[in-house]
Amino acid sequence: MNGSRTSVLPLTWKHNPAGLGLLIATASLLAVGVIMVHSVFSSLAPPRGDLLDRPEIKHTLYAVAALAVLCVGWRLVDYRRLGGRWGLVALGLLLAAALALAAAVYVPGVGHGVGNPPRMRWIRIGSFQFQPSELVLLTMVTFLSAWLSREGTDLRLRKGAFWLALGVVGLCAGAVVKEDFGTAMLIGIAGVVTMFLAGATPLALLSFAVLAVVGFELFVSGDPRRVARLDAVSNPWDPNNPACYQVQQSLLAVMTGGWFGKGVGRGMLKRGFLPESSTDFVFSAFCEEWGLAGGLLLIAMLVAWMWLARRAAAGADRPFGRVLAAALGFTIALQAVLHLAVDLVAVPPKGVGMPFVSLGGTRLIVMAAAVALIISVTAHKDPPEAESPKLLRCSGAPPGT
Repeated sequence: MNGSRTSVLPLTWKHNPAGLGLLIATASLLAVGVIMVHSVFSSLAPPRGDLLDRPEIKHTLYAVAALAVLCVGWRLVDYRRLGGRWGLVALGLLLAAALALAAAVYVPGVGHGVGNPPRMRWIRIGSFQFQPSELVLLTMVTFLSAWLSREGTDLRLRKGAFWLALGVVGLCAGAVVKEDFGTAMLIGIAGVVTMFLAGATPLALLSFAVLAVVGFELFVSGDPRRVARLDAVSNPWDPNNPACYQVQQSLLAVMTGGWFGKGVGRGMLKRGFLPESSTDFVFSAFCEEWGLAGGLLLIAMLVAWMWLARRAAAGADRPFGRVLAAALGFTIALQAVLHLAVDLVAVPPKGVGMPFVSLGGTRLIVMAAAVALIISVTAHKDPPEAESPKLLRCSGAPPGT
């Protein structure tokens, strides 16, 4: 479709309430993240080292960059072009590049590890650090949405397209599972949900359970540390399980915050007691300082974001737009739910940060790009006269509506 036959809705409450609401909700969560990360790294001791090397300053700069991507990207990128022939080629090349970068973290001198034992999840060049698995997740969901929503794609179990799509999901998850099991799990679930949204039947998708069982046996049952984390959820106060320390501190942070918290910057468990208080357990640190009332307010903000993403998907005028907005919205919502579940000790720790809030430059930029694509779905519309009966049938609307 040429440029003269397209239109871009402005982000106003009158013309595009879902798009404007998503932009405001995302910007608000980014602001909460900046405040919380600064609070986590606050200390009675004066800061040392170069200003730009401090993690809270880096996070602020990344949050500003993410906001810029969010505000500009939705208008610059017309999601509909990604569904064309050259758009699919570009997405395929981007996904291949992301997979190559994910493999590069295993190369000595290129990959960078953090933790004890070190988790090789990053590529570091000077002071710049990049996590390829986040890009793999975004490009895989976008590629599958564009490809599988095309007219004529058959996702029945006996068709080759189904197995090829499942192979793409397995390849993407397998590329990161060794060092980043949490993201690999997200990739697998997001890929299967995208296939379901594009038309695959639940019965056909049960075949993915075989891969899930194999992955669990290889990377969970065979790893004593992960088994200990599973045990810690069922019995978090076990004095003989070292993995219980992390979940105990998370629960204590939530419980000691009371109704209204200790105040911003006054949390004590973040001072070396609560591990990963700026990333995996930022919600627990937030509850200690903001209390139950603050925690419920933050959850309400996340629920509002999810509702707006659902509204964006429901209002799309193309099958590709519906699948893309729904799949990306689900992927971000799933991360939020898993983060809350981990911090409240409902599931074992998985290394999943809270969307837009947790420390992490790559995650902020990639998620902002994902939201920009969702907003693009709400803003880039086909004029009524350009709609064809074939498109209406494909979208599920009866002719004449």
